[in-house]
Amino acid sequence: MKKIIMIAALTVAGFGIANAQGYNRIGLSYNNTQYNWGGDADDDDENFKLNGFGIDYIHGFRVSRALPMYVELGANVNFNFGNVLNEEEGNYSAKVKMQDINLQVPVNYTYKFAIADFFSIAPYAGINFKLHLSSRTKAEYKEHGVKGETDWVDLFSKDDMDDDTWNRFQMGWQIGVNFQYTKFNVGFQYGTDFIPAYSYKEDGYKERLNTGNLKITLGYVF
Repeated sequence: MKKIIMIAALTVAGFGIANAQGYNRIGLSYNNTQYNWGGDADDDDENFKLNGFGIDYIHGFRVSRALPMYVELGANVNFNFGNVLNEEEGNYSAKVKMQDINLQVPVNYTYKFAIADFFSIAPYAGINFKLHLSSRTKAEYKEHGVKGETDWVDLFSKDDMDDDTWNRFQMGWQIGVNFQYTKFNVGFQYGTDFIPAYSYKEDGYKERLNTGNLKITLGYVF
């Protein structure tokens, strides 16, 4: 019985030491997502971007006793919105709005350079898994002074999009750097996707819609 209690105590103590070597980071981010058409549908005039904000959480696991190397695992919820299309000709004008809510799970490898006791710089690289919880568009138009609009269209619904639905799941990569001053953190990140937001292929015709993602984060480390 005493051996069992001792083993349990050592296990709890070991977990406490390992946890003390890691860190948690929470933050709010500004997100800019650029959508670029490619393949046979390559048309820069139809590219667009969404702006928004995110709520971010990261836990860093130390993977070396001798060096400040960490593997980061987290979850981010992002709310993005903007105009897909702005068009105006004569007495007619139209805009297509888009809203996107997604959940991202990043996995990063990072190395912390301690510049001083209270300041560090940590570059990182990794991959992320993105699940779109909601993506929808709506058109608003005005003709001869009369305003109108369409209903919201769900980009993942076969009822709304037939067989032309977007990809609910994406995977991508990112690189970035974090600057930590005492408990406060500023981070900059950029990445693109392996799996596009939208892809289509038929009879030799191909098109895809890839994303580039810029994120600026203000966070707190504990």
